[in-house]
Amino acid sequence: MKTILHIDINSYFATMLQQENPHLRGKPVGVTKSEGRNCLIAVSKEAKKYGVKTGCRLKDALPLCPDIICLPAQFDRYLDATHRLKKVFHDISPDVRIYSLDEAFVDISSCLRYLYSDPVDVAQKVQANIKKELGEWVTCNVGISYNHLLCKMASNSAPKGEIMTVTPENKDLLLASVGFEDVCGIGFRLGKKLAQMGVTNPYQIRFYSEQDLLPVFGPFWAKELLRIGYGEDSHNLTLLNRELPHMKSVGRSITGYRLHDSEEEIKAVLLNLMEEVTHKVRRMNLSGRYVSIYLNGHDQHWHAHRTLQYYVRHTKELFDILYNELYLNWKRRFKVIKFGVRLGMLAPISEIPRPIFPSWHKQEKLSEALDAITEKYGLFMVRPASIPKENIIKPEVTGFLGDRQYYGL
Repeated sequence: MKTILHIDINSYFATMLQQENPHLRGKPVGVTKSEGRNCLIAVSKEAKKYGVKTGCRLKDALPLCPDIICLPAQFDRYLDATHRLKKVFHDISPDVRIYSLDEAFVDISSCLRYLYSDPVDVAQKVQANIKKELGEWVTCNVGISYNHLLCKMASNSAPKGEIMTVTPENKDLLLASVGFEDVCGIGFRLGKKLAQMGVTNPYQIRFYSEQDLLPVFGPFWAKELLRIGYGEDSHNLTLLNRELPHMKSVGRSITGYRLHDSEEEIKAVLLNLMEEVTHKVRRMNLSGRYVSIYLNGHDQHWHAHRTLQYYVRHTKELFDILYNELYLNWKRRFKVIKFGVRLGMLAPISEIPRPIFPSWHKQEKLSEALDAITEKYGLFMVRPASIPKENIIKPEVTGFLGDRQYYGL
């Protein structure tokens, strides 16, 4: 039987800000994506005690917690801390799967035979090493079990900063005591359907057959819910041990907090997003030939795309197609609040013929030089003059690391 640890940093985004700034410690903190944004993407342990939840708007949080301190996220620092966490986990076992910015699965099965005698001792060592690496204010929950689903449920259910072990003997007690909303992969809509059937915890799903569930949830979820009800790994968790193929597309979108009507502003935002997309593609040694752009207003949207006969990976190539050809020929009809660009149909650069044109090779050399600077000093240290320094849109790291190949996790 396997022994797997699930390590989950408590209130990661907010806790790291508190670790960095002692004046924030013990105070309710909310984190937004950037300055001027209203949605809280993370809240501290202190804010949660007032009933403030991740995902709520600041205007809804203030009546619950008038003293909440709202700060913008520091994605580059979170990512750096996650890389440091990865080193901590690899000191415990070679079998590490980073699941999101603030959580990971560490399989210690083989290590128990030679290095460790008690999984709880290992969990305590992890907690101590995380404090040494990230700081004394940083705490984590650790769930211990024989599969990914149960150890994740255990860490979610444990009190803050504690360790919980789930065995075949006590797993049914856990399955009957946690809410379905705390189960990995169960979204709001699915949880609502389950609640309408009177199902509030995974254990209760056992009272239904697959035929009972089929008309309501369809063939995939009918089987999946029963697997979860019996404490077996869900589909998305079984994929953890699969080697990921290269990414098929890279996109970047941003929603502003005001409407944009200036053509110079819109051009700068689109160019900014394209710089990030092409940098990611090059860093993964890929190139693509499907390009798309979309713009949204409050109740209007526009989208355009093109499938090319050749591959692109430089900002100038992407900008010429998406902005100069598609966008400028559209004649914008509304103010814009959401922007998005994408480069798809990606293939490894080693598997496609390189253009013979000198202009392409010149762009490639220039990009290689800029990428070397970026690797050392960060993205946008060198940038086009049309992207104002004060308005740079920095990369965001999604919680579940859709770009994990790019970030080396």
